[in-house]
Amino acid sequence: MAAKDVILIGVMVFMFAIGFFVVYNITNTVTTTMMGISAINESEAAVEALEGSQAVSARMDYVIFGVFIGLVLALIISGWFIGGNPIFMVIYFLVVVMGVVLSTVLSNVWETVSSASIFGSTVSAFPITNNLMTNLPLYLAVIGFLGIIVMFAKPYFSQQMY
Repeated sequence: MAAKDVILIGVMVFMFAIGFFVVYNITNTVTTTMMGISAINESEAAVEALEGSQAVSARMDYVIFGVFIGLVLALIISGWFIGGNPIFMVIYFLVVVMGVVLSTVLSNVWETVSSASIFGSTVSAFPITNNLMTNLPLYLAVIGFLGIIVMFAKPYFSQQMY
């Protein structure tokens, strides 16, 4: 059923956002501390490796956006190939409403976690993710509506027996 995929998109994006947010904070704190230690930063290779790890962790925002776009495209493609009887549109709509309500909770959790003082200004490294998570209920409502259109608005082809 493609309706539960709308909820799955919200939960997966939330898990990646929280996970990458924490990993980014830990990575930057550890590498900054390590670069301040003279026994580690005397080697050019060590400094280059630490700077490389910071550069990789700076790309985590784009990974979350890529996961979001990939999951939305998967929902559209699977919704097209799944045969949908229009009578089930009501159930699909109710599942999307439950997903929007759940995404409101996830959005509030993101707001609480990202504004915690322990993370400082880490949220500034995640502008796309912050927008995505702050407006998650709106995005899931649009995705759910798009899923309804893709699944139920396509022409119904039935096999005719001759």
